[in-house]
Amino acid sequence: MFDLAKAISQTTEKNREHQGPTGCTLFYQTDACLNLVQEVFRFEGWQAPDCLKNQSQSTDYSSKKSNKLEHSTLQEIIILELNQSTNVVDDAKSFASRLPNHKGVVVIGQEDAITTLRGLKEMGFYYLFWPANKQEITDFLRHVHSNQQRFAGVSQNRKAKRVAVLGSKGGVGNTVISAELAACLAHSGAETILIDHQYAFSNIDIVLGLKQFQKQDANNLALQLHDMDEATASDYLIKVTDHLRLLAIEGNEPTSTLQSYTDSINDLLMRQANFIIEDFSGSVDFSLNLHQLVERHDVMIIVVEPTVSSVRSARFRIEQIEEISLTHSLDIRVLTFMNVHRPDVAFSLTREEVSTYLGRVVDVTLQYDKRFASLLLDGKRLHKLEKSAAGPFNDMALLLHGKTLCNHRSSMAKLRGLFKR
Repeated sequence: MFDLAKAISQTTEKNREHQGPTGCTLFYQTDACLNLVQEVFRFEGWQAPDCLKNQSQSTDYSSKKSNKLEHSTLQEIIILELNQSTNVVDDAKSFASRLPNHKGVVVIGQEDAITTLRGLKEMGFYYLFWPANKQEITDFLRHVHSNQQRFAGVSQNRKAKRVAVLGSKGGVGNTVISAELAACLAHSGAETILIDHQYAFSNIDIVLGLKQFQKQDANNLALQLHDMDEATASDYLIKVTDHLRLLAIEGNEPTSTLQSYTDSINDLLMRQANFIIEDFSGSVDFSLNLHQLVERHDVMIIVVEPTVSSVRSARFRIEQIEEISLTHSLDIRVLTFMNVHRPDVAFSLTREEVSTYLGRVVDVTLQYDKRFASLLLDGKRLHKLEKSAAGPFNDMALLLHGKTLCNHRSSMAKLRGLFKR
């Protein structure tokens, strides 16, 4: 016999589940927040959230023992309690670079300031002021879930930070620095995509220690681009490590066409990563459109060696970038990375002279070490070695996160070890 009451009950239950999150991961600091969120999910009949204790611990960015967030275990909505935080926006920033961009993130905090709300919104995070009651949390999570289904709301701001690494001239080690920086970011738990713009004679496989490497074939890619979406674009990525993937294509088409293919795929991957690092070596066989690069990227890293020709080229590019940025009101950061890839006596300038001629202090310097070449050939990663090698890449990673190097030990203590099960 048909049971009307049971049918209505089942329909109501399905609608209730449909209107709420399909899954939730809660990083909590206080029992009050934990208990209230769990009560909300029980009352609404939603799947119980995964609850992890948020414990900050003093950990250096380069530490190999720091805890990482496993992206595969994170649910549709992530709730981050920062009621005990002294700076909600800064702590949220440290957390942001370690999360997939397609997740909805709700920050719970006690800072009642418009600057906090604005800062979190710019990062694509929702903000729920504490204390909150059960109904407020329920309505808020339903709203976030609805936006996630429609890709609406502040989550649209959650896109990869795009970084262009430009060689001031050929032979300054641009590919090595791009690869090591990408690997360093990935090692910290940030989803990172490295893009190779060398369409002929690329050494990216040697630098990354890839065996049986084969670039993606670009033949007939023009037809596929018309129907390509985010999911199919990711099929062109080559897995390097758990958090690092590589986009490298080749084909018989002109270099300009291959570059346009790369850019088209790149644009579809904005929610697939926290950082997209693009290697524009000084030896690329196509002209760089600086105006287009400035428009497409958030950060430009200029790689320079201590020679007159390299510094002169770097200064000219920096001046062009700053002029384009000022003229078109574009917000872009310019960082410098000096690679001393031969003994000091082989170069004509000192670090102080390089800074003088550039008109700015060099941000990061990698000092010469004769072991580097053999270590790379053996598949070793420079950013995992002792401080002399790892320091510059960790420092550049900190700068990409918006930190200053003078106080990074205190401000970045929680970057990789902020959350512990």
